[in-house]
Amino acid sequence: MNELFDSLKPLENYSLWRFMDLFKFVDLITSKKLTLVNLTGMKDPYEGILHSSIEIQSVDLSGKIIESPQENLSEMINNVTRQILFISCWHESNFESASMWNSYGNENGIAIKTNVNRLKKAIKFENYSEMELLRVNYFHDVTDYYFPNRKENHIYTALLNKRASFDYEKEVRLIWHPRDYSNESIIRKIDVDLFDLIECIYVSPLFNQWQLNSIKNLLDKLNITIPIIKSELYDLK
Repeated sequence: MNELFDSLKPLENYSLWRFMDLFKFVDLITSKKLTLVNLTGMKDPYEGILHSSIEIQSVDLSGKIIESPQENLSEMINNVTRQILFISCWHESNFESASMWNSYGNENGIAIKTNVNRLKKAIKFENYSEMELLRVNYFHDVTDYYFPNRKENHIYTALLNKRASFDYEKEVRLIWHPRDYSNESIIRKIDVDLFDLIECIYVSPLFNQWQLNSIKNLLDKLNITIPIIKSELYDLK
């Protein structure tokens, strides 16, 4: 499967950020588990939906096309994909992003900074047989839609493409297909080593000092000795 996605693989030393609210951060550091969510839990209703102009065909074992309603087949693939694939979303950049703070951090937001290599090491990436870490392709129309080796019906195709309106996210997705179909929860949690994962913790530029002190005290109580910085995004210099 790997060769299908070579053009979307980020380099090992590229910086990744995860912007989150305070509750998700507390869950991460107390549970020591990384949360992945399926596509039904995403805000964008187009997540996991194939472009409407893509034609999907059914074939039998001999390769002969089976006549079936196009609309029903596409709808079935979209529904299945949205339910069985789980993702964790990361922002690829060497710098803080004001847009990401505004969209995902808010005044109580926290961001953790890592890189591709640290993330893979922290979750023991190599132990998962159906897991990928890939950049998202942003498209204007179907002509710049990404197809893995032109395989339009690949199970990852829809979730590797987002509308160009979201290109400020510079998203890298950790994708997992756990194949535990009897589990109907929209989330999965996987073990993560916090010290391997987190290079630095950034708190919102809108944090007050007492809020920063509270986070520092919590980290001390959990014996988490990771640098924590208040973002200086809006500080006059």
